Amino acid sequence: MPRAPRSVKQQMDIFSAELRERGCTWAEVAAEFQRRWHLNSRQGFREAHRLTQAKVCHLWNEYWPNEPLTTRKLGSWEAWPGPTGNEPPIAGLNRLARIYQCRTADLVDGEDHRDADEHNAPAVRLRGRELVAAGAAGSLCREDIQGVLATLPALPAGPAPVGATREEEYDALVRALAQWAASMNRRDVLALVRAAAAAAAASPLLDRLNDDELDRLALIAAEPSRVDQATVDHIDAVLHHCMRQEDSLGPQSVLGTVLAQQHLVRSLIPAASTDEVRERLLYLLANICRFTAWVLFNLNDFNGANYYYEQAKSAAHRADNDAMNSFVLANWSQLATWQGDPRQGVEHALGALAWGQRAGSKLLVSYACDVGARAYSAVLRRSAKTDRHKDHARCMRSLDRALRELGHAGTEDVGGKLLYFYGDGQYLSTKTKCLLDMGDAQAAVEMAARSLARIDPTFVRNLAFSRLDLARGHLRLRAIDEACEHIGEAARLTCRNTSPRLARSVVEVREALNPWARTRQVAALDEKLHALQLIA
Repeated sequence: MPRAPRSVKQQMDIFSAELRERGCTWAEVAAEFQRRWHLNSRQGFREAHRLTQAKVCHLWNEYWPNEPLTTRKLGSWEAWPGPTGNEPPIAGLNRLARIYQCRTADLVDGEDHRDADEHNAPAVRLRGRELVAAGAAGSLCREDIQGVLATLPALPAGPAPVGATREEEYDALVRALAQWAASMNRRDVLALVRAAAAAAAASPLLDRLNDDELDRLALIAAEPSRVDQATVDHIDAVLHHCMRQEDSLGPQSVLGTVLAQQHLVRSLIPAASTDEVRERLLYLLANICRFTAWVLFNLNDFNGANYYYEQAKSAAHRADNDAMNSFVLANWSQLATWQGDPRQGVEHALGALAWGQRAGSKLLVSYACDVGARAYSAVLRRSAKTDRHKDHARCMRSLDRALRELGHAGTEDVGGKLLYFYGDGQYLSTKTKCLLDMGDAQAAVEMAARSLARIDPTFVRNLAFSRLDLARGHLRLRAIDEACEHIGEAARLTCRNTSPRLARSVVEVREALNPWARTRQVAALDEKLHALQLIA
């Protein structure tokens, strides 16, 4: 019989771990901590993460070494509005939100006067909560959203035209949903999407499969040893559609599906009928774990992303697949650099380069050099003066090789399917980031403008990040009007791709405008960000 926890600390450790295992967000865990132990929001989030004040300060100082935080100052922020506390500044709350992986507004225990708004009808709010609750339970029925679906633009009736592909149908549906979403309140859209995505697992998604495919899936459910190449192809196609959906709509819309896929593939591997099928399932598991890590990265769950990249690397090794090894390490490099550990990013990028060369893929080599250049430029940003020339040269060599290999990649390249998103536009976006790190703002602005013209608009998040890089360049040139314009455009794109990582980046770039906060341009930008619920 397990021992009962002997201290409050042990109780908190166990409680936090259990809630996270159930799939609760940090906001939900913190809310439970606040309720159970009578904490304010800032204390609740810190305790939910099981961090001491000293650890929070350590993480802060790693991110922002030029503006260090002390335990005394953090303690006073947590004590506010008590008599021993000091009111935390918005910039400080924004940074704590990054550490705690939450919204800045989640860290403020403010008053709620929404009931005074005549448009904030209690019946509407109650209905929204019912929809979300139904979706969370996986039981949202057709009648619950029939009225909303009636507002969708009409889709062609009857069977798909001859030659129509699933990709064309998918793109048509995304356009229809985007048109519908543009006419709705953003909060209502997010609530409905969350509910519908959760309910999708219980809906008849297999109606369009033919009889043979349905029979095959039914037999596999009853006897996993019947899994064959056609079944693996079907699971792989679903994963690819999830990736495209995440490109357009953001990580929240696909997380449940990829976790379910991961569970399914893991259950099929031990019963694979042949070695070839087993290797394909391992390859597929590696890609699912890699994509899960990417989704968590865009949800700002960096610890979860690191865990799944480790799982992806293990599965890729077991599959003995060089191309997947390269791709996993390249993605992992991007995460490490983003987290503020560019030397780890360099290490992963070099591993990706080696495996890409072994796989014989010029595309994978190009992408490895691309993420390596980002890591080198981040190292350059933090280098001592004596090392800057060396790091600058490494970054430029990586960029040059990335462009060269990309130009020589053929249509039959083994990395083509994995790197469906990578091309000239993404390369130019990376070069923009490197030029910003090197301090060449004028060249970065010119490069970002070229990048925007070349990025496929279906990759909404990539487009938004290029807008933010362009804003950073204009800001360094003191072109405040242009910086505000591009931040506003990036913010608008967060209504289409609801990535928390993107939303957090919009707020962080806006913070750089604080010296001009009283100007007309920045005030207008703040109104737009407030309307989009990106700032309080």
